[in-house]
Amino acid sequence: MASCVQCDVAIVGGGIGGMYAAYRILTGGTRPPVVCTFEATNRIGGRIFSLRGMGGRGDLCVDVGAYRYVDGRHTLVQGVVENLLGLNYTLYDPASPIFRKLVDGRGDDVGFVSVVEGLAARAVDKGLKLFLNTAVTRVRVSSSTAPEAEGPPPKYQLTLYTTSGRAVRVSAARVIFNVPQRPLMRILQASNLATFTPWSRALDMPFPYMAAKMYLYYEDTWWIYMNLTTGSFAAPAFDTPGVESDPTLFTQPPLRARYHDGDWKCDGDDDAWSAAAAAGGPPPPPPRCHGFLLYTYLSDNSYSGGANRNGQGLNTPPWSGVVPRFYWNIAVNPDMSKPYVVLDASTNSAEQLLAAAHRKLVAYHQSVGKPIPEPYASTLPTQAVVVVWDPSVFWTGGAWHGYKNGALGGMVNTSAQADPAQSVPVAAIKPWEHEQLFVVNEAFAPGAFQGWAEGSVLLAENVVSSHFGAARPAFLPPDRHDCVLFATYNHNATLCSLSLNPLVQGQTRRRRRQ
Repeated sequence: MASCVQCDVAIVGGGIGGMYAAYRILTGGTRPPVVCTFEATNRIGGRIFSLRGMGGRGDLCVDVGAYRYVDGRHTLVQGVVENLLGLNYTLYDPASPIFRKLVDGRGDDVGFVSVVEGLAARAVDKGLKLFLNTAVTRVRVSSSTAPEAEGPPPKYQLTLYTTSGRAVRVSAARVIFNVPQRPLMRILQASNLATFTPWSRALDMPFPYMAAKMYLYYEDTWWIYMNLTTGSFAAPAFDTPGVESDPTLFTQPPLRARYHDGDWKCDGDDDAWSAAAAAGGPPPPPPRCHGFLLYTYLSDNSYSGGANRNGQGLNTPPWSGVVPRFYWNIAVNPDMSKPYVVLDASTNSAEQLLAAAHRKLVAYHQSVGKPIPEPYASTLPTQAVVVVWDPSVFWTGGAWHGYKNGALGGMVNTSAQADPAQSVPVAAIKPWEHEQLFVVNEAFAPGAFQGWAEGSVLLAENVVSSHFGAARPAFLPPDRHDCVLFATYNHNATLCSLSLNPLVQGQTRRRRRQ
């Protein structure tokens, strides 16, 4: 990378919002600008983080970050996945039509990051300059530059560092920040923007949540053998009286599991079954299956009450904060860019974790009258994937975000008199009135889309449509495009929740074990 780089548009962060913005800008005119994307880590996707080649056989995928989208409600992500990129998808939960996930042609998980990779490939094909392992640390406004209303667009000087520790200077006419709130603040506090323009209150309103996941890998997917392919379960249960006083909640791996979340595969394929059925003969023996079970997933935010106080700990159940903090000291990776660890029985601590988690699974299923049969009840998982999204993850600063003032912060109000703190999405996409600086991240999205990929893409679409002159996207009907633009925004309209593609593709090639 040259010591001095010139870009028309600099995008800070290679998450889905940044890649979407790059693609839309580069496909919007006959003379596209020079667009550069700078990503601090060695991969694109941000909190869409898919680990491939996992499990004992190296043939499974684990999404330690974002992993699904909502049919209809997530208009932009659905449009990109299904209409623009033409990716294969299926139901996330076979028993629910609400959520969809990405699969290959055989129905196997491919990782949610596939949508980011697809956008990046198209953007690079159109001329995007993508730089990995390149962390932007500062953005400075030239003191000799006039505001946009009085002359040409301002020039910005970005300082960034590569993994070699070498400093690089980048100049750009426009900058798009596709980073969460905490990394954004880190950059801005090292910049000189506050000397040129008032700081928007909108940038201060989000705050991060903490979340944890743990997947267990089994060489025999006993839950599939038991036909337990859908549903969630917990121990102790959320509604157990005195659950906050249950000592096991603090001393044993908290169990907040889902049968339908976790990649798994079976030996052989459908051909043997199809051939036997066609011949009218007996079916072959049940296949042996291996895979991951989602053992726990929970954050420290509240899902109940308090429009003005949701998520501030004032009405958060005590166990909600215990779960991610239990795993905090477990998911410690020497590589600070990775919020996850992959554990096996090669260390005493990991062996104890695997055994304790399995004992809890056995005890739970015994208590509900669905005992795990032998030899599986006595067979421990051989691997655990544990992730904790918290402020120590330098490039994200947490799992996802809420607003300090609850539902008020996530409202969409385009009035010039609107309080930025009570319409953060509108104010945050261009937080400095006379600067060509933009923000696209779920942290600043409408309340219904914080914590979802849709939130980041929604802000990106409003930036490119309102400030870069991008034409309507061909992968959405015009009336559905209006649903996501702030000028015509109506999240609650029936039209805006209808599925873009009601007919779900074949659920999966997998069958219940007979």
